[in-house]
Amino acid sequence: MQSPELLRYITAGTILVGSKPSEPPTNLRDVLSSRLNQLDQHLDRPVADRQGQLEDVQLETAQEALNVVCKIQQLIVEDTPTVPSSKDSGPSQETNLLGTRDLTYIRTLLSIAFKWGIEPLLRRVMDAIPTTSPVGDHTRATLIDLTNVPEDYARLRKLLLELFKLVLPNGIQGTLAATHITITLIDRHLADLIRPSICLGWLPKPLSSDSVRPMDDLRPLVMHLTSLLPVSKTVSALISILPDKSLPSYGRRACSFLLSKQLFGKNGVQGLLIALFDEEEESGEEAPLEKLEQVAKLMNTIPKGVREVEYSQTIIPQLVAVLSSESQTMPRSHKRAAAFSLSRALISFDGQDHSSVAPNILLSILQQPFLMVTQPPSDESTHDAPRKLLPVDALRTLQSLLTNTDPSPTLISSLLTPIVPSLFSLWSRLEGLRTVDPSLRVSTQGILETWGRLVSTEECVATMWLIVSGEGGEWKVDIAGNIARVEESDQVQQRLSLFTPEDLRKAEEAGEFDVNANILQLRPDPVHFVRYLKLLNRSDVSGEIFVNLLEAYRQAKSVSDADPMRTLLYLQLVMQIQSQIATDDSSTNLFKKPAHILSFVKHALESAIAPQAPPPPKRPKKDGLGLEDLRIVDVDEEDAELDTLEQNGGDVEDDPEDPSASSENEMTSTALNLLLSILEANTDLSAETSPILNEIPDLLEKLTKDGPPDIKQLAREARMVLTARLASSSMSSKPNQKKQTSDEQAAQETYQKALKLLQDPILPVRAHGLLLLRQLVSSRSSPSGALIPPAIDRALVPGILSIFLQSLQDDDSYIFLNAVQGLSAMVDGFGKETLKGLVDMYVKGLDGLGGSVVITKQDVDARTRIGEALGQVVKRCAEALPGYGDILVPPLFSIIRDTHLPTTLRTSALSLLALCADVNPLALFSYTVDLITAMVDLLQVESVPLKPEATKKDKPPSEAEQTQEKNEKEQKSESNVPPPPSMDAQPTSTNSKFPPLRRAALHFLSLLTRSYINQTVENHRSSASSGIVYGLPPALLRRAKTTVGYVAATDEDNVARVMAREVLEGLHSVEIILLGL
Repeated sequence: MQSPELLRYITAGTILVGSKPSEPPTNLRDVLSSRLNQLDQHLDRPVADRQGQLEDVQLETAQEALNVVCKIQQLIVEDTPTVPSSKDSGPSQETNLLGTRDLTYIRTLLSIAFKWGIEPLLRRVMDAIPTTSPVGDHTRATLIDLTNVPEDYARLRKLLLELFKLVLPNGIQGTLAATHITITLIDRHLADLIRPSICLGWLPKPLSSDSVRPMDDLRPLVMHLTSLLPVSKTVSALISILPDKSLPSYGRRACSFLLSKQLFGKNGVQGLLIALFDEEEESGEEAPLEKLEQVAKLMNTIPKGVREVEYSQTIIPQLVAVLSSESQTMPRSHKRAAAFSLSRALISFDGQDHSSVAPNILLSILQQPFLMVTQPPSDESTHDAPRKLLPVDALRTLQSLLTNTDPSPTLISSLLTPIVPSLFSLWSRLEGLRTVDPSLRVSTQGILETWGRLVSTEECVATMWLIVSGEGGEWKVDIAGNIARVEESDQVQQRLSLFTPEDLRKAEEAGEFDVNANILQLRPDPVHFVRYLKLLNRSDVSGEIFVNLLEAYRQAKSVSDADPMRTLLYLQLVMQIQSQIATDDSSTNLFKKPAHILSFVKHALESAIAPQAPPPPKRPKKDGLGLEDLRIVDVDEEDAELDTLEQNGGDVEDDPEDPSASSENEMTSTALNLLLSILEANTDLSAETSPILNEIPDLLEKLTKDGPPDIKQLAREARMVLTARLASSSMSSKPNQKKQTSDEQAAQETYQKALKLLQDPILPVRAHGLLLLRQLVSSRSSPSGALIPPAIDRALVPGILSIFLQSLQDDDSYIFLNAVQGLSAMVDGFGKETLKGLVDMYVKGLDGLGGSVVITKQDVDARTRIGEALGQVVKRCAEALPGYGDILVPPLFSIIRDTHLPTTLRTSALSLLALCADVNPLALFSYTVDLITAMVDLLQVESVPLKPEATKKDKPPSEAEQTQEKNEKEQKSESNVPPPPSMDAQPTSTNSKFPPLRRAALHFLSLLTRSYINQTVENHRSSASSGIVYGLPPALLRRAKTTVGYVAATDEDNVARVMAREVLEGLHSVEIILLGL
């Protein structure tokens, strides 16, 4: 029965809730003010004058509502008799004190306390904390008033402590209050109570201030409350707080800490899953992804103060136990959540650094049963060590994990790749047993197929090669389905023993005389291995394995003491691939796809250009006696040498070649011939159908530079055919966007014909193909006599340019000349774009070398050949050359100035500039002063004066001196003294003292001065001036005359001295012209 005091406060609660009829005011503020006035009158308190804003009235209402609830709680505890704690004790004892309507009012009062009291006060207090986002559903852009923060902080602190007193009346030393008010508060507002407690109880000191300080007394209350409540209630509250975006970062960390603390307790994982997935169990629906993500994040958050190893050893075995449970009552949502958590523990999905402690523990639990020999289960077990699974349990756990999580390639790789050889060996064993449970065979095969279809090609090939190498161990399966890995035994020797009639009869009955029977117990079984390859349906993996098997078989055959069983295994695997994969009509057929046919060619070419490995060390002498130990008489050295040569099958007078190099060259030559044959036989083969063709030209390019002479020619031919094939395929794949004219159609037909001729093995036919291409890119004459561009599509120009540039490297002069003429014709037909491309090829890779890259003789030869083509282009340009001056001069000038480049290239560039000056000097008009200055600097720096002895010889040598000089030359020739270095002997040398460089500079100055004089004379003779007036600074002219005169008088090169005198005369004439004489 309710006491009068209790009835009085229950009535006060109804006044705040508004259950009594009253005059309805106009707005909410007036309503709340009226209720508060009525409350004052009811409690015999003076009625206050409430003139504040709506927020102030709401806050006062919340405070009064909490005061009423606290008073009701106090009166109920006083009126309830104290009895010993039992299952019947608790809220049931106060049922006669509070009715259903009273509990409804109390729930409303608690809601008012949180909605109008805790939440607005927390928002104001958190706004005063620096570097934190405001706690609320919106972000205000206005200024924050901090004058009332101390008062708000005090009110919030008081409200929170009163709420905790409702739940824990005796503080951290007592238990929960056994009242309906406590139950209502925990069931409905536990998250609302913990959230502000976390924000203020875990407030870092750097963020605190005089107005807002950490509430340290709230932290032990929260910890004690969460330890008393069931795991499901605490986790539900914390999970609802964690996704709140307004929660500060330190609050989020504290919330995760509390959640992880719950997990670390006994049966924490199971309690968490029951609490979180209660709704899914009742409805039978799938768990949402967001909830799974939250559970995984919670499981992998380590509480503060707990060692990572200790935490992982506690949580991960519990998660594994959920997955490995065979109970039908285990909900699917629990297994899915456990699998999700384990996958996130194994790999990181957020890109952050991932610790290796948890993955190591998990992988040890799941992989050890397959990697180690199975030990019988022991009765002794420790709680610290991870649970040891039997292979059957580990297999079921793996299947459950893969079934209930996302099929991530990274997860599959880290989880299965180390045990794939063991799983394959187990699967092969299960395939040979008829009495075993079919589900084991199917699950093992499914895991292997999942792995093989998701991992990368490189990883799959590497792991499959471990299977070929015999990894995986031996397995034993009994009739009850128990699986165990056993010690490996040498059964091969037993199988190689002679068959008795009884053995023959048993083998025939067992079907071991079948063609595909593995009589010799080869590991892996070739039939099973290739069948697994076929199940993967990955032609890339099959092709790589096929190539590796061919290479391994070749190496095994080349070694005299190779294991014959391994050689036989390679051969059997190759034959099974040919019979099962290469002959069917499926997508895995190797020989139906050109890319797989070319994989062996690519591998052979890569082996040819790879650095040669050092020879293997000699094998030590075997134990025991040999034939040499039985020899009594010593053998002479000559006889021993003869015996050795006879054993090697060689001749005494012949010098045997290196067999490995000969074999490698033979393999490379075979690969190149095979490539040419494939391209000739498969006319529709292109880069679109076989992308591997895009990789082969680079390998061929290296062979054309560094290969043996016979290989170079084959590589050049194959590269030309590939270039033509790629160009032809790119043209055929281009859509026809507009209707072509008759000339364009004829040009396209001619282009296709030329490309077909270029792929012919006969040299004159290829040369005719170049001739057709030259005709296509040449300018045409219109009916009016004017030149018009070629009819060929401009998109095909880069391919034609590449064909001509490759033909420049051909040793045949006919091919070379056609390439040079074709490049010249391209410049006539397409102008600056083609010339710019040609110049780029000439200077490509030379800018900014700074001596860091060594240019080979092959590079120098290729660039000088392009230089010859540029020379032909310059001659054909003639009067149009000034329009190309900006394209030609700067790149050539940059080569001349770079002292780190070979002198041959610098001389070639100088020769091209001299040719420009001779053909049309107007092309150099803008660069005349800079070029002359550079040439004078080059002559001044690089000039080599005569030796003093040579300068003193004013008279011709006498007969005695000539005889002495002749004798000295003969002595030098007899003593094999090497000749002095020259540019022809050392084309890659950067020695700038070579005479050809100075000669080229003098030749350029000679042609430039001559052109200057001729142009000036022509301007004087003609009535109409060309408008071009040359002007040279007098100081530059004087310096040039001085430097050239010095070279003419002192240079050691006779040709350079003569050329310098000619240049000096030209400079003198230029000086006279400039003076106007």
